[in-house]
Amino acid sequence: MINNIVQKTGMESQPVAEISRRDSMRAEEKKEEKVVNSDDLKKKDHDDVKAAMERIVNTAKFFNRKIHLELEKDLNIMIVKIIDEETDEVIRQIPPEEVVALSKNAQDLKGLLIDKEG
Repeated sequence: MINNIVQKTGMESQPVAEISRRDSMRAEEKKEEKVVNSDDLKKKDHDDVKAAMERIVNTAKFFNRKIHLELEKDLNIMIVKIIDEETDEVIRQIPPEEVVALSKNAQDLKGLLIDKEG
């Protein structure tokens, strides 16, 4: 069996096993560098959402529209309303009022359909 296979790298020669070990160490170092704190991710996500919302609001102003966001506490969902600036009329709601009402009714009926807890 051949133990000392040598690969030339530049001016010096090194055993292949040593080169492989160094490559694997570099790969592990790169993996460690990618570890990110969850608070940093939350902050980055928050900043991204904030920037996107600013772009949406600015675009809506261009079309004489307002964007209104509200949190539906019973369902824990965000409701987006697009409102005409001149008449204050709701042009569109996402999700629609019917879907919100249906979801609330489904929450109320859940206890009637299922009588056992898991």
